[in-house]
Amino acid sequence: MLRQTQLVSLLDRVLNQSARIRKGHEAVYFCPFCNHYKKKLEVNLETENWQCWVCHTAGQSIRSLLKKLRANHAFFTELYKIAGKPTFRPKTESEEFQELPELPKEFLSLGVGSKTLEFGNAVSYLRRRGITKDDIHRYNIGYCESGEYKHRIIIPSYDKDGNLNFFSARAYYENAAWKYKLPPWSKNIIGFELFINWNEPITLVESPFNAITIRNNAIPLFGKTMSNKLKSALVENNVTRVNVCLDKDAEKDSLSMCEYLVNIGIEDVYFVKLTKKDPNEIGFSEMVKLLDLSERMDFQSMMKKRLMIN
Repeated sequence: MLRQTQLVSLLDRVLNQSARIRKGHEAVYFCPFCNHYKKKLEVNLETENWQCWVCHTAGQSIRSLLKKLRANHAFFTELYKIAGKPTFRPKTESEEFQELPELPKEFLSLGVGSKTLEFGNAVSYLRRRGITKDDIHRYNIGYCESGEYKHRIIIPSYDKDGNLNFFSARAYYENAAWKYKLPPWSKNIIGFELFINWNEPITLVESPFNAITIRNNAIPLFGKTMSNKLKSALVENNVTRVNVCLDKDAEKDSLSMCEYLVNIGIEDVYFVKLTKKDPNEIGFSEMVKLLDLSERMDFQSMMKKRLMIN
């Protein structure tokens, strides 16, 4: 109990806010990564797992959270003392060298047949979500039967040169404590960049499943915010139309994104109003109709919609 109290005290000072304690062992904060207006960053004080339920930034230790926040070395030293470990020593420049992103060593392709129970369960889960064999091959979708990403679907993202830049790991058993688990890498990337044609309309969505459902020129944000690299690419490639298609519970975020895109000079910005939770739940055929019926945003329409949403 003392350890948990010490951890909360440490996190309060690092995040410069006070935690809301839930279930006796979960500290809940405002997320510093997506700045959502509600407390959505949860830290399990027993397992040290942490995750934002909005932008899905996550990690497996409080040390990884401090590292993500670029916390002062003094906080690492305090954390090590709480854990009863030797004093923290900052890594040298060579020790901090980051290798290129890579898929989990336990990654197994779902494009190669297998008779294992886990393979069958993973494939069945994808079928329920409308993911086809062609999708599996196109996006190199796989899964893990063991390791850190055990019982999770792995959807890789590749940059324009075909290099891995990120991946999403989604539990295929619904009773999993953490449905999504993302690698501790920078999210300053362009999701599915390998498949993007900047001369055609771009659709922005939250997750890879949503992007796969829409099929055509959809970019997963791995959350509800655009990366700086994506913002730059939209301007540099003179993109003329962007469809903003975040989940149904994120209409305020969608509208804010529309306002930003209009302000940076995107000629045609469209707000896509969903009829169900997200594009994957709606399905490809219905999403085609919704994209056609989406509303073009200008100053007047944004003001009207903001009044409606509020």
